[in-house]
Amino acid sequence: MGKVNIAKGHVLHRKGDRIENIEIILKGGVFITDRGEITLHADQGTMLGAFRKAGDRYRYDYVASGDSMLFVYDYRCEDDLIATVTSNKAIAPVMASANMALLNRFLDVLFSLYENGCGLCSELAAEYEDYRNICAKLMFPPQRYESIESLLPPEKPAMLSSWQSDLCRSCLEQDAFLRKDYYTADINFCIGAIMQAALLLQSMQQQIEQAQAYIQDTKAGTDEFVKEYYMQKAKLDNANRREAMEAGSGDLPSIQNAMNTIFAFAGISSEIAETFRRDINEFMQAPNQREKSAEMRQLRHDIAENFYIIYEAAFYKSQEITDIPAEVRMFFLFGFVDENLAGTANTAALYKYALLWEDDPNGRIMSVYDWLCKIYKGEVLPSKNELDTDWPEYLKEQTRMAVMTQEQADSLLDDRKAMVHFELHSMIATANRITHGSLYSFIPTFYAGEVVRPLENSFVSPKMVSEAIDKIREIDFGCFYRPAFASYPELQINRFDYNVEVLPYILLMPNFGSKGVLWQEIEGRKRTTPAHMVLSVFHAEDLESTIVKMCAQFRWEMCKRIQGVHYSDITDPSLTSEYGNYLQFYKQNHELSGTKKDSLKLVLQQKHNNYKNVFVADYELYIKNEAAGLPRLNKVARDILFRYCTFSKKYRRALAINPQYQPVIERWKVRRGAKQHVLDLFTRKILSMTSSLPPEVALEIEFMKL
Repeated sequence: MGKVNIAKGHVLHRKGDRIENIEIILKGGVFITDRGEITLHADQGTMLGAFRKAGDRYRYDYVASGDSMLFVYDYRCEDDLIATVTSNKAIAPVMASANMALLNRFLDVLFSLYENGCGLCSELAAEYEDYRNICAKLMFPPQRYESIESLLPPEKPAMLSSWQSDLCRSCLEQDAFLRKDYYTADINFCIGAIMQAALLLQSMQQQIEQAQAYIQDTKAGTDEFVKEYYMQKAKLDNANRREAMEAGSGDLPSIQNAMNTIFAFAGISSEIAETFRRDINEFMQAPNQREKSAEMRQLRHDIAENFYIIYEAAFYKSQEITDIPAEVRMFFLFGFVDENLAGTANTAALYKYALLWEDDPNGRIMSVYDWLCKIYKGEVLPSKNELDTDWPEYLKEQTRMAVMTQEQADSLLDDRKAMVHFELHSMIATANRITHGSLYSFIPTFYAGEVVRPLENSFVSPKMVSEAIDKIREIDFGCFYRPAFASYPELQINRFDYNVEVLPYILLMPNFGSKGVLWQEIEGRKRTTPAHMVLSVFHAEDLESTIVKMCAQFRWEMCKRIQGVHYSDITDPSLTSEYGNYLQFYKQNHELSGTKKDSLKLVLQQKHNNYKNVFVADYELYIKNEAAGLPRLNKVARDILFRYCTFSKKYRRALAINPQYQPVIERWKVRRGAKQHVLDLFTRKILSMTSSLPPEVALEIEFMKL
């Protein structure tokens, strides 16, 4: 026995725990919940545990709704319950009143469950009639569903039509009188009220469970029909929408019951569907959806886990059919699951963007869904996971850890479904959270609360990304070029080094976010493979600035990849080694003034001494300001950047008269002239032995012209 303080969010009891104590709430309150249809609040004075017999099991979770104080008593038999009331005569009237109030809340739950059961029965009957009409419009015979035709509404719980419920309501209505004149008259009146409330709730609990069972059994028994109904309804809706758009009415069709359509299309189990629906409803009702409490973190985790299960199931289904409902396409592209969660205006905008979506003609910039399609068709390999492990290495790691046998790993190596699963649950799930920008408040479903900028100003199409990339390539022509080599044994040439441009894959993550990230600079170990970049499809920041930063990240990481262990070795000059040396020893650099050194010291502090981040910031200034003739960098940084991220011919010509760039450009011309001379000699040698140039040599000649 004694006082106990518990913090907000603390789980006092979990469903299934044995009842061994009675707790009187002295301060604060407790949520009583099954994380489903039932969430009640127990106020000050409520006796937790008193509604069940000692030794029984708790039927619900008990979670502190705020910082609370409880008085705890041992509970072994009914006498302990009576003794607890008797020993607290001063607050016994409050205890009797609070317990009776909680009993009435459970009575409200019972009534609500009964109404929900009746409503479910009526809704299914109406949907069955609608289904038959839809089939007639689509011109095929409807299936018969015995589960619907024989469905009967639930029986009204006995408690709702008896004197007992009237007594409960009267006690609640007359609570002020009872607390003032009745409960205070004799302690036995308080004991009687508490004991009567306990007996009534024990009887009521059985009826609550029966009402819940009716709803669950009805949904399970009619699950097949519901999936078929929403599939056919989606087909009719799609046809109607196409007609409306072709008619040019200008009105976007409304989206209703989107979650049901998505569930029906994906064909997921009713258990996952109901759990996901319940979690989404709980999230919508949360007073602070960005709260970092343990409960909200768990809720967001549960939503994300089931989201990707549904996404995967819907993806496989989409590979089997061609007619994908608009709601499902919005789900694939934007993470849309519910029109109420997204908001009416946002839902209409998402429908419009899904309808008008245009793929990148070059197949480099695409949605997550289209990327998964490429993997499923065997056109590309999955990305590396968050541990920088690609698909073959991941399987090897699984065999080393004895998670699977070598035979199982060999069978999965070319398994397209296994690849899609790996990509979705590793790279995409992680990148989706990273690009959102807030790791703690992120959920993968689109919701109105995350929209901090109008959708029309933040939507990112493949065309917009392509234009932003091309703008950078126009300035930094060598951004996506990397060294390669070829050999020509027939010409007795063992090695020819040349430069080849390999444009990245850029995946548009289905979220409203603020970040763009280089996920990997190459695929596997081959340097001439595309990089993978990720970006939010609704982007809250300036798109061009984000793309510039992504290109800077690629520049840095690609240099590290090419240089290997020598990426910081100044005796082997490279972008990373020279920039690292410049930042590490800037204090001894005589080319920097005291003011420049102080400024650089501040930048290093702001970037936590991360050389890559300093380079990314300088590269952005280099592309956006220096290329336009607006000096923002110091002499040393400018020289290194121009040497390794040289401006294209158009910008070199414009800057040739700039005194800050004139000597830099002249030195670059000398180096480029030497390389050009070597290439000319090599070209003549090739032409003396054959009538045409190999394609690699032709590529290098074109590169030297840039």
